[in-house]
Amino acid sequence: MRRSPRALGLAAGLLALAACATGPRGYPTQPSAKPGSQNTSPGTGPSQPVPNNNGPDPATAVAAGGAHTCALLRSGAVDCWGRGSSGELGDGNLRDSPRPVRVVGLGDVIQLALGDQHSCALVRGGQVQCWGSNAAGQLGDGAGRPGAQSARPTTVRNLTDVAAIAAGPTHTCAVRKTGQVACWGDNRHAQIGDLSRQVWVSPAAVPGVSGAGEVVAGARHTCARVQGGKVMCWGTGSHGQLGDRGSARAPGPVPGVDGVSALAAGQGHTCGLKAGGGVLCWGAGFGKNPVEIAGVSGAVALTAGEAHTCARTGDGAARCWGDNASGQLGDGTAEDRKAAAAVVGLNQSVSLAAGAEHTCAALRSGGVVCWGSNEAGALGNGVEGEETIGVAVSVRNLTGVSEIASGDDFTCALSGGQVQCWGAGNMGQLGDGSQGDRGGADDVSGIDDAVQIAAGRNHACARRRSGAVACWGQNGRGQLGDGSKQARTRPVAVAGLTDAIEIGAGRDHTCAVRKTGQVVCWGRGAEGQVAVGKIEDATRPTVVTGSFGQVKQLSLGEVHSCALQSNRIPLCWGQNRWGQLGNLAGVGTQTGQAVVPVMKLLPAEEIAAGALHTCARISNGEVYCWGNTDDGQLGAGLTIASVARVRVKDMRGAIAIAGGEAHACAAVAGGQIYCWGRGNAGQLGDRGTQIQRFPVAGPRIDGVVRLSAGAEHTCALRQNGRVLCWGSNQRGQLGGGAGSQSTTPTPVVDIP
Repeated sequence: MRRSPRALGLAAGLLALAACATGPRGYPTQPSAKPGSQNTSPGTGPSQPVPNNNGPDPATAVAAGGAHTCALLRSGAVDCWGRGSSGELGDGNLRDSPRPVRVVGLGDVIQLALGDQHSCALVRGGQVQCWGSNAAGQLGDGAGRPGAQSARPTTVRNLTDVAAIAAGPTHTCAVRKTGQVACWGDNRHAQIGDLSRQVWVSPAAVPGVSGAGEVVAGARHTCARVQGGKVMCWGTGSHGQLGDRGSARAPGPVPGVDGVSALAAGQGHTCGLKAGGGVLCWGAGFGKNPVEIAGVSGAVALTAGEAHTCARTGDGAARCWGDNASGQLGDGTAEDRKAAAAVVGLNQSVSLAAGAEHTCAALRSGGVVCWGSNEAGALGNGVEGEETIGVAVSVRNLTGVSEIASGDDFTCALSGGQVQCWGAGNMGQLGDGSQGDRGGADDVSGIDDAVQIAAGRNHACARRRSGAVACWGQNGRGQLGDGSKQARTRPVAVAGLTDAIEIGAGRDHTCAVRKTGQVVCWGRGAEGQVAVGKIEDATRPTVVTGSFGQVKQLSLGEVHSCALQSNRIPLCWGQNRWGQLGNLAGVGTQTGQAVVPVMKLLPAEEIAAGALHTCARISNGEVYCWGNTDDGQLGAGLTIASVARVRVKDMRGAIAIAGGEAHACAAVAGGQIYCWGRGNAGQLGDRGTQIQRFPVAGPRIDGVVRLSAGAEHTCALRQNGRVLCWGSNQRGQLGGGAGSQSTTPTPVVDIP
């Protein structure tokens, strides 16, 4: 369950009203429209009441970006919230905000378009102002360069007659009043339609496009609605987003599409609004030939996120379809949809905008509601710090990692001798002297020579180059091994241990292998997991009596311990009530058992102990598990515990395994992750929250070399030294920053 990373890897646009503008990976926003009169994880109850925002400056339209959102106010001012590290909030700062902040020096705005990390505004009169990241020239001010950014609006060069704007992740486009289209920014995939340069830092005319009334921008493609409701697209068509044109790159008509009144473009798909309010989509998830979306009628506007799309209907309601892992469809679930599903409780919207994994609506009342991922505060509800997600999130501020280890609600990583941790910190388990949670990785104090790490429920340890071991965090059972039961927020030395060659950590106990081959343990020992035959805690290293060969890996559970010998035979000791020792000796008893070999197990390459179960990976890539299976953690469909090893169904080619509290995961060659067991917080990575008694496909991550699992989250280490995590983020344990998720509309706070 909480073993050393080594053990883990060895162990580890304007919409139907006029012209459509898009936000980040092609996220259409709406023009100005005249106004009229805690962690909610998947499947939770109704949305919060919508505020009646009849203040002096209500919102009239909304736009969404990668992880930020902006509202256009009746005065022509703009408020933004969410991710701001590249200046995309436009308030002069480079920081996130879960509450709206005012874009400085900006007024008389009539339309917004947001990219992944940049924002643009169309000002009455036809000029365009942009702010945020300018690394690919997407601000259009002529100054794009790697790392460039502006936290305040800057003027796009040579544009004074713009009728509509759109933004992809790293490029921006405008429809001029003449009907021509001009784009700037990233052109590596010909999304600007000019093949002569990879980057344009000021607007360039898109050749071959005229009579445009609307433009939308995806990640690697751009489309325009032209006369007769026909659609022209250009860029990369690898997912079919250009229609049946392949990767034509140069602008051309999408076959079979005409009579559309509005467009929306996502990361790899495009949708068109038909006469009568139906919707056609093509590209990723749909194929290269346009298909009609079931469940949509009476639509008047479209907006597309990274992999989801929403339609606003004439009565102010909305229906969404596509990816729903973060609740971005607003139907109260986290289930993906091919047919459109109604957004719960939304019936008075005047503007709709989809971001990467969130969606927002401006209401007739002047308020704004949002739902989906709250990464960096994108929902604007003032809440930060909680999230449940079943897709992999990259840990911030972390590179060059060689080892990972997960505790219940936190994870640590080893990089160049330093240890960095993130997640829950109330017990000092982050080791930085604080007792607060943290959503990004930071250094453990005083450790620069670590060669291995291990994490328990609320404590962690590092083996130093010298052989000494230092631990930090909770210590109520002596699991830090310093001779006390006092919690430590910074590392303390394990008493008398100077020659350790391997370490492992269980729920509330820790073990080490010494150069002599001796195994010593300390911490909670009431079940014999620390010292065979003894049922008491130990605050200092205590010798485990037993016949050990050369031990190459330790993996510890809640009340049992296991060691993998160099001859590939696992030995286990401690409680065997659920058969977690894999040996008939003492089955059903709750007191300490002698060190026993796991019976009838083929030679193992890696072991992974969960709370009350154990798994092993053998040389042919099969995985076997034994012990408790109340939550399906044996992966073989059983509903009763098994002392005998059982083969995880259809598991072949595994290269790494990990055991969490009541789940387990395996990575196979090619990067596909499979998980089984309890999935209540998304820890299985299958975009669901159910118990799975057989393996289900989780995220696909290229180059996985290690896995690590906590109570309700899982992490993977890649060959490039990057770490990705999925599952519960209530304590920031995914490391992707603070944020909560809502599957139904939630009001944005502090909109005037």
